[in-house]
Amino acid sequence: MFLLLSGEGSSDLGICEPSAQACDRAGFRAGPMAYVVDQCVEICQGYEMSHLEVGLVGYVSESYLAQHKQPTAPKSMVLRGKKKPAETRYYYENARALAAIAQQKSIEVNDHVIAVLFRDADGTASAGRGQWQDKYDSMQAGFAAANFELGVPMLPKPKSEAWLLCAVKQNPYQHCALLEHESGNDHAANPLKAQLSTALNGHAATADINDLIINRQIDIQRIDMPSFNQFKEDLRQVVVLAMGGQR
Repeated sequence: MFLLLSGEGSSDLGICEPSAQACDRAGFRAGPMAYVVDQCVEICQGYEMSHLEVGLVGYVSESYLAQHKQPTAPKSMVLRGKKKPAETRYYYENARALAAIAQQKSIEVNDHVIAVLFRDADGTASAGRGQWQDKYDSMQAGFAAANFELGVPMLPKPKSEAWLLCAVKQNPYQHCALLEHESGNDHAANPLKAQLSTALNGHAATADINDLIINRQIDIQRIDMPSFNQFKEDLRQVVVLAMGGQR
């Protein structure tokens, strides 16, 4: 298997260096969510093998997806009952573009390619683009429109800091679903970024959080939140499918 990731920046899945819009592992600076994906895949596949360590990972940026937007599908190909709210078309088109890139990558590497599309659900950058379920459904519809079965939405609610905070707050891993009701606005009275920094005594840089995940001080198997559980289940299903099983 090969993992193709697309996120929003260095603090989630990561970035390409130097300032590239697409890269393979050699040019990819992985962020915390990339290590989360990698560890989840290891768990799902049932044996130890880090795709990040062996280099079976690629990354494409948000702008790269925009440049590779797919032509509008004929009306005859649009699934009935899958109307997309106008504000969530962005997520639908991102998923279609990532699916097309993953399908091409699969030919290049002669292997199954699992594509993970990360977007914060309710951050300021996505304000006005609909609610979590609409965004999730739009991603899934985008993958389906491309006839791509190995696409996974990674859609933290309200943002990835909530997932991380679950593991490092004063009572770690307890009642974490409540964090999904926090504001995703970084300018809120007590934003999640500030809460995460406080919980980590100010050591909340990307490299610090990466180390916590790599060293299993953040135990992803203990994070219990609806949006995280949905991501894990979707990823499990596509890993099983890529390994020759059934969803």
